[in-house]
Amino acid sequence: MRFTLLASGSTGNATLIETAQTAVLIDAGLSARTLVRRMTDIGFDPTRLAAIFITHEHSDHVGGLSVLSRQLARPVFIAPATRRQLRFKDRDMASIPWADPLAAGQPVVIGDLTLTPIAVPHDAAEPFIFTATAAGVKLAVVTDLGYIPPHVAHHLTGCQALVLEANHDRDMLRAGPYPWELKQRISSRVGHLSNEDMARFLREDFDGAAAHIVLAHLSQHNNHPALARLAALQALDAHYPHRTWETVVTVAPAAGLPHWCPL
Repeated sequence: MRFTLLASGSTGNATLIETAQTAVLIDAGLSARTLVRRMTDIGFDPTRLAAIFITHEHSDHVGGLSVLSRQLARPVFIAPATRRQLRFKDRDMASIPWADPLAAGQPVVIGDLTLTPIAVPHDAAEPFIFTATAAGVKLAVVTDLGYIPPHVAHHLTGCQALVLEANHDRDMLRAGPYPWELKQRISSRVGHLSNEDMARFLREDFDGAAAHIVLAHLSQHNNHPALARLAALQALDAHYPHRTWETVVTVAPAAGLPHWCPL
């Protein structure tokens, strides 16, 4: 399995997951042209995509969906409430080749990949994160949630790789340029994970199985890659002070070249 963050952040999000047989896209938050270009830049043929999965209806996750799904004629898996929101906002969404609706905790098998949607606390109609498994390898893409409740932490056990949100540093958010209402939304229980929230999960609930942790969805105004990575490494050291294995912690860039990792 290989996963590639084609984009990560408030300007757009898209994650490509591929095996030798199957490939799917989680979210399509950039224009279709940009997504196709970024896929071809890493040597991936976009026509290999078998399906598109959507986490929620915010524009940085669906900005290119209507054009991309029609161009490639690939099924789109989405929660019922999220689909209703999209059709209400954009009539072009009505022509998307919708697949059977997603249900929390119900796996979807696409070729040799199994994707499981997991309900999360976020200010959207019916938001999900996803785990993906193939040939005994498990990946979780965990962004756009205000906190990690116990049922989510349970689903993250046994992952060989985690894409984990580290959206903001709390002090930087408080002192930053955003309006007060937006700061409150971001830091709420249905907002985004802070560095501190991410670190708390790694310190208290992480099972140590993941060899790769990619910190994602960093705010360009309210965080810094070095701060996020330091918080993760300190949390791992606190949780496993005598560990003899290495967990590689990297930060996904918000723009520029895609970030990829083989498993």
